[in-house]
Amino acid sequence: MSSVTGRNPCGKKRTLGSTARYDDLVYFGGIDNAVGQAIAILDLIGVFLNALIGGTVARRLRFDAVGFMLIAIISAMAGGMMRDALIGNTPVAALSDPWYISIALVGAAVAFLMNLRGYVWELTRFHADMVILGVWCTTGTVTALGAGVSWIGCILMGVITATGGMVIREVLIGRIPRILNDQQMYVVPAIVGSATALTLYQVADPSVALVVAPLTAFTLGTVAYWAKWYVPASNEAGRFDIWMTKLVRTLEPNKVREWRREKEATMRDDPLADDGVMPTKGEVREQLENADEPTPEEFLAALFRVYVDRHGEGSSEGWARD
Repeated sequence: MSSVTGRNPCGKKRTLGSTARYDDLVYFGGIDNAVGQAIAILDLIGVFLNALIGGTVARRLRFDAVGFMLIAIISAMAGGMMRDALIGNTPVAALSDPWYISIALVGAAVAFLMNLRGYVWELTRFHADMVILGVWCTTGTVTALGAGVSWIGCILMGVITATGGMVIREVLIGRIPRILNDQQMYVVPAIVGSATALTLYQVADPSVALVVAPLTAFTLGTVAYWAKWYVPASNEAGRFDIWMTKLVRTLEPNKVREWRREKEATMRDDPLADDGVMPTKGEVREQLENADEPTPEEFLAALFRVYVDRHGEGSSEGWARD
């Protein structure tokens, strides 16, 4: 999904990108060999797969056929469209080449007609998603590099290309995007893959960058999945918090302390009050770390501790320590 210009080995000026044609074949980045063609094909496969994933979301939410098409197109192409719009590559590749919308609609149709679910589907979907994440963070980085974007901007464009569709889709259906609070490894492999592509594309052969960068992102994402690595969340009781608490206890006037504790007690009396922060999956897992196969009752108890009694003490004592 690129519109960078350059010259091919024959010296003819051409458009570089996954939609560029040379000898009736599709290549990416002006690399007229098996690597460039493979990346271009994976790019289109990624459009189909992400449209399919968007369609499964539409099915769970009971959308109609129009909703299926809209969610599929957004899932498949929003990341590349955001990138192209930000770097001034207009009209964006997703609109100038009919293949993208056509393949996205095919993915929507498949999801509309087939109820894809179960462990095998989820396992297949995740690993295929990691392949496409690696490809898209690479193509996004290379496209931005050809447009004269700074090195850190190239990495950002790689991440947006790889994850932008998911973010826009989940905002559209009223959810907090998973990459913000799921703690799973989506953005980190994209950053590593983008940085790898940026480095190798400038210091080595471009074909090497297009092979190594996607493999690096895919390997990191897959290992993180099976090793159960998660992006760390903020610590409620950080060292800075402890220092500030001691300082407040020392300097806080008695009247102010009484007023603050009264307000905090009011907040505690409404355990379902929305503090604007959604608990993460990692917090629930911590509460269930001693349960190999948690029962429904244990799971509900863990949710209670995370949502209501965030200190896991079953009382208000933890709230009144200061």
